Amino acid sequence: MVDPALDQKFPSIIDMEKAAIRRMPRFIRDYVRHGIGRGDGLRRNRDDLRSVQLMPRYLNELTEPEISVDLLGRTYAQPFGVAPVGAGGAVWPRSAEVLADAAAARKLPFIASTFAVAGLESLREHAGDYGWFQLYVSSESEYRDDLIRRAEKAGYDTLVVTIDIPVATRRDHDTRNQFEYPLRFTPRIMWDIAQCPAWGCANLRQFLSVGMPKFPTLEPYLVGLKTQAERAEVMKTFVSCPVSADQLRAIRDKWKGKLVVKGVLDVDEARLCRDIGVDGLVVSNHGGRQLEAAPSAVAVLPTIREALGPDYPLIVDGGVRIGLDILRYLALGADFVLLGRAFYYAVAAMGERGAGHAMDILAAEVDCTMRQLGCRYYNDLPARVVR
Repeated sequence: MVDPALDQKFPSIIDMEKAAIRRMPRFIRDYVRHGIGRGDGLRRNRDDLRSVQLMPRYLNELTEPEISVDLLGRTYAQPFGVAPVGAGGAVWPRSAEVLADAAAARKLPFIASTFAVAGLESLREHAGDYGWFQLYVSSESEYRDDLIRRAEKAGYDTLVVTIDIPVATRRDHDTRNQFEYPLRFTPRIMWDIAQCPAWGCANLRQFLSVGMPKFPTLEPYLVGLKTQAERAEVMKTFVSCPVSADQLRAIRDKWKGKLVVKGVLDVDEARLCRDIGVDGLVVSNHGGRQLEAAPSAVAVLPTIREALGPDYPLIVDGGVRIGLDILRYLALGADFVLLGRAFYYAVAAMGERGAGHAMDILAAEVDCTMRQLGCRYYNDLPARVVR
């Protein structure tokens, strides 16, 4: 249920995004909202999604839409969930934790990132049975295997393996803004923070409580390393590791729960993942942050759906800001939709209240749009795409 008081000030994700951008320092703002290079991939995600038209049909009896979704052996209250966002805690302190809490309360999946500013064990406690764990595969197999063991021990039943980070990327805006982890307090960084007192105060309270932000999931692998260069070398193994088919088979053998692969765009790779025994895919170009020339999920989703058949679980992300965008993806063949930036903008704009409010807004928009289209079931949507 949407809170009327919050709704007057923040009636949409777009309003939350605008407020969040004003509250964040430049180096964080650019890290979140930009893609890579000139941003062509990021714009393509939004433009392709907005181009999808759906035909309404009004001469029918209006019935209550069936909003819940069965996915990977569990029922979710809505057709959307929280995507993994690395360093999300830099957007606003404890962003991941409050989003996990809000998702669990609303029976939505929350995917904990390997690079969250919160440990995988802690986030499982917040998300409960609705938590999934997203694995960045290290080139050191002992790290990979230990993360899988820890995820299983923590109680996660769904593992999401991200494959679209074969090498650390160069993002011009981060270099220009001197943004890196751990954060170095250069004069440029300090000036940026000074322009955003609300963000600075919130992070100061967090610093006084728990110290400098870290990636707790990875800290066990950094014990005993004395220099920042040594720590950086270990961290690099998680963001410069091509995932081979053999590695994926090894993960499939070790992980007994549901296995999802994130970052698939090529139809042949989609078939290969299915044949290896992967339970579902996230069709994604990583929010336009990895390869500027990569196609959008909108462009490839129908082909992948046709190749894998009607029953294979396909999840998608990229460019979603309103409930209509979620239904556009479902109309093109997705079973479920993930949002990353949108939810973190909500927390940056409103603090802890923003997490649940953003989810409630999207739920209301999904319901309203289904009624506008005259659809009761999500599988009615593909027939409404205007070709």
